[in-house]
Amino acid sequence: MSFDDFDEDLELVGEEPVKSKTPASKRPSAGKKVTLYFMSTIGPGEKKEKLTVNNSNRVKDIKQTLGNLFGLNPNDFHLSSGGVTMDEGSHLDDYSVSDGDDILLIPASTAG
Repeated sequence: MSFDDFDEDLELVGEEPVKSKTPASKRPSAGKKVTLYFMSTIGPGEKKEKLTVNNSNRVKDIKQTLGNLFGLNPNDFHLSSGGVTMDEGSHLDDYSVSDGDDILLIPASTAG
């Protein structure tokens, strides 16, 4: 008996959806979108950009995006809101930011 003998007897009933092996996040991914103003104090002149972000994003990921936007290395600056330097492992919503808030990009050498 060969494999071909079985081929005609097989019937595809339906495919089950592929299940992800990636563990589900402990935090809900559906955060709230907020529009923030990011102001860079690094380099000559002050630069300000308006950006809409999901407040469930990690500070580290936002820094990566801002680094691309401002042409900076994310390791060279920190984000500061209301005088508090944001921790890279934290989520943006840990800092209670609201629509229209200003977030500063400050040089890593001056951050506390």
